[in-house]
Amino acid sequence: MTRAISETEYPKNAEFGLFSLAHGDPLGSLIGRFSIRSPLYAMALAAVLSFSAALITSFEGSLNNPDLSLDLVHDIGWWNQFFLAFPTLLFISGTYFGAFPKTLRGLADSGVIQATEQEWKKVRRLARAKLSNKSFILLPYVCGFAAALLTTNVLESNSAWFSADDYIAGWLIPPHAFFLYFFMTYLALRLYTAYLVLKMLFSFTVNIQPFHKDGCGGLGSLKTQSEKLYWGMIAFGVIAGLGVLANSLLYGLELFSLYNGFLVAAYVLLTGVAFFLPLHALSNSMQAAKQKLLESITSRYRLLSEQRESQPDESLNAEQKEDLKALTQLHRTARSMQVWPFDRNSLLKFTVAISTPIFVILVGAVFN
Repeated sequence: MTRAISETEYPKNAEFGLFSLAHGDPLGSLIGRFSIRSPLYAMALAAVLSFSAALITSFEGSLNNPDLSLDLVHDIGWWNQFFLAFPTLLFISGTYFGAFPKTLRGLADSGVIQATEQEWKKVRRLARAKLSNKSFILLPYVCGFAAALLTTNVLESNSAWFSADDYIAGWLIPPHAFFLYFFMTYLALRLYTAYLVLKMLFSFTVNIQPFHKDGCGGLGSLKTQSEKLYWGMIAFGVIAGLGVLANSLLYGLELFSLYNGFLVAAYVLLTGVAFFLPLHALSNSMQAAKQKLLESITSRYRLLSEQRESQPDESLNAEQKEDLKALTQLHRTARSMQVWPFDRNSLLKFTVAISTPIFVILVGAVFN
């Protein structure tokens, strides 16, 4: 079994694994490979490329210019999207998706995944089919070009650092928007693929261990995988909060406007999907494991109870009495067993993370 798993779970480029960013579209593959191999370098390079606009505006006199209605220094929305969001996205993609091979190995080593060689091949075929699907390849480009096209309208603004009639720095906004929304869509599709692959894996024979020491039925590596999103969720919470402040301070929207509310709600929804979706595929398996354990305990308890009723209590030996007591306690414990691969700390971290935009908005409102 170990030989079969090692041959099918880990391809030649084992660092990329089944959930690889490095398959499918060539552009996404190039960015994905770099992000996985060097998350910090990828983040730094993206920040430097985004900062190129600041270098150009410094020569054009629009970096910090009180004569403009909006210079780059005070354009919170630009810094928020391109200097913060895109580098953070690259870092998250490398650390999160790059860890999936180790996560799968942890599931195999703990005995949770018990797929045969042929079943692993089916999983790999599914992953390849999804990652090479034409719609999966084209959709990120469509979103990227649509975002770039929409931002060209911004260049027509007057008395701002991105005014096309007066400055050239603003022409960097469309390519920045393309890469941001291209890669965001690219990652969303791979997250969906991760969900489909996990769902297939857990449709095969699995061994969920209700009393495993990790408290998650042996799925601790998957819980750790989701927790890798924690700091990224906080970072994007800050970005969402700054986006609301930018809308209010720069564009005249009410702080509690419908649009700002939609922005925060979208952040909560998307982070919730990213955090919970891949693990949603496991809930049925954990529920089935819990039900199987309860049925086993109930069956044994019923047998001992029948023995007890058929003979005087004093004739029961000490072992039978101890069995009844232990089964009662075990049944109580099994009923309280969770059917999600999370614990209280994981959910608390998630709650803190999605509260970040509110904290940023409140701080901004106080100091404004």
